[in-house]
Amino acid sequence: MLSFIYMNHSIWEKQSFLSYDFIVVGAGIMGLSVAFELRQKYPQSSIVILERGLLPLGASTKNAGFACFGSPTELLHDINLMGESAAIHLVAERIEGLRILEERLGKEKIGKSELPGYELIFKNELHQEVLDNLNKSCYSIFNTAMYKDVTDKINSFGFGDNVKQLLECKQEFQIDSGMMMHNYKNLVQQHNIEIINGAEVVDVDHGKVSVSSSLGIIDLKAAHVFLCTNAFVNQLLPQVEVVPGRGQVIVTKPISNLSVKGSFHFDEGFYYFRNVGDRLLFGGGRNLDFKNEESSEFSSNPTIIEDLIHKIDTIIFPNTAYEIDYSWQGIMGFSSSKLPQVIKVDAKTTYAMACNGMGVALSPFIAKKLIAEL
Repeated sequence: MLSFIYMNHSIWEKQSFLSYDFIVVGAGIMGLSVAFELRQKYPQSSIVILERGLLPLGASTKNAGFACFGSPTELLHDINLMGESAAIHLVAERIEGLRILEERLGKEKIGKSELPGYELIFKNELHQEVLDNLNKSCYSIFNTAMYKDVTDKINSFGFGDNVKQLLECKQEFQIDSGMMMHNYKNLVQQHNIEIINGAEVVDVDHGKVSVSSSLGIIDLKAAHVFLCTNAFVNQLLPQVEVVPGRGQVIVTKPISNLSVKGSFHFDEGFYYFRNVGDRLLFGGGRNLDFKNEESSEFSSNPTIIEDLIHKIDTIIFPNTAYEIDYSWQGIMGFSSSKLPQVIKVDAKTTYAMACNGMGVALSPFIAKKLIAEL
């Protein structure tokens, strides 16, 4: 009597598609960075990235395109939260991550713009002594002052009278997030790293990765699995203390003679805006409705959208006609400490999250450190 085990996989599939040295879950900037670092350390290894969406679902292609590392009021908040040493160390890590990203892809392929960053202050202006202390604390990073009072430039941007102080950070810049991610994806593929889109991971356990497909659940195996799903990690690991934070973004139609050029923040980084060509991109406002914005669902929040429009009318463009063209949301991940999280889930599984709103800057650095210590 014949006896055999029935499986819905061919011998070829079992040999070439179901087992890898490394599986990376998530094709955002963290996932791509981890996979690239793995290739540098293990040139002959088999590496696959699994992404459940046609495009990355998190914030990597849905952010505002800021290459930033903390406005003055955000840095002051972080110093109060975690202490000066830890806060300045985190700034240095963000800056190093941006350096790695630019060096890896090149200025053109990340769409780097040399326009600087600014922070708008409406009340409780920062005295020069406070700026001097911040610059002194950060001096070792750039060997120059990072923040400068340029209040005399307020009128040149056309801001409303409620803007009382303007601070400049020349070291910040803009990027084109779509261009950056497209070229990063091409780079990892050129290094023989496979990317599979439409692969929804439903379970991870000691090197076994279960993926939902039209054929049912397919189990892949790896010597090590890296979860780079950021705010979506709780769908796989409910015990991880990372909270999703949705960011609402609106974009105007092109505006003639747009006076706003650069990257701008206010209210401890909760609001941010910039020019995208001749359009205004404006986002933020989570602090108006924290509870509802702790969501991994892509949906608009009318209260925040109305607030963004009100702030355009009263702060950014008090005397300029404009039309909103469209809006979107990005899902970020936040830890209570505001520090990156690298968690050893089990002997074969590691979760890496570097976001807290700074994923573009921190991901390349955290990935390099993680794999170097592997």
